[in-house]
Amino acid sequence: MAEAEIPRHADEQLDQAGLQAALLVEQVMRALPTEPLRVRFASLARHAAQLRDASGDTLRKSAVATRAALGPGDGLADYVEPRLAAALREALDEVLRILNRRAAHRMRPVRRADA
Repeated sequence: MAEAEIPRHADEQLDQAGLQAALLVEQVMRALPTEPLRVRFASLARHAAQLRDASGDTLRKSAVATRAALGPGDGLADYVEPRLAAALREALDEVLRILNRRAAHRMRPVRRADA
């Protein structure tokens, strides 16, 4: 039997990675140079909130959607400093790596020696 997913805030590593990604999304949004760009990417505010508080599939979907909004071509990364875009990309990748490790661990069948 596979392990159940632990609550998001009970997983310190995932919680910190999600918080870091959310803070960087907000920083990127503030760094956009024009109001039309802020309006265009306004949906990312919802993703920032989900990166901060959501768990499971909702967290994964927000990380993937935000990562996709970075680009290539006409994405967030085209309008902000490269170091800021790279920091956000790495933070989102860290959230996804943690989620993938946790999912792989949960899917691992429990062997008799483990029980």
